[in-house]
Amino acid sequence: MLPAHETSADASQLEQVIINLVKNARESGSPSEEITLGVHAQADGVRIEVADRGSGLDEQALRDALLPFFSTQSSGSGLGLTLCREIIEAHGGRLVIANRPGGGAVVSVHLP
Repeated sequence: MLPAHETSADASQLEQVIINLVKNARESGSPSEEITLGVHAQADGVRIEVADRGSGLDEQALRDALLPFFSTQSSGSGLGLTLCREIIEAHGGRLVIANRPGGGAVVSVHLP
């Protein structure tokens, strides 16, 4: 069930962010059944989380993942997460990447 909290966002841009985050989770080496998408109401808005059980990110990747042209994939352009961050920030939100306890990564999108 989705939270009752409302937020204002461009649906096609938000869809693109979610598609890219799920695509990244699939490419992380995570088993498909371990990839989750959650939407949570917060006092100051909405939090969307995409989590996986892939290999996680080392310290450099966590620091640089949102920079243009940085990629952990040999065939990656390094623009996907940068574009996601720009879309979310244009909506007054923020995008945060972290490692998950027990392995894998989680990307949290906070929208007012």
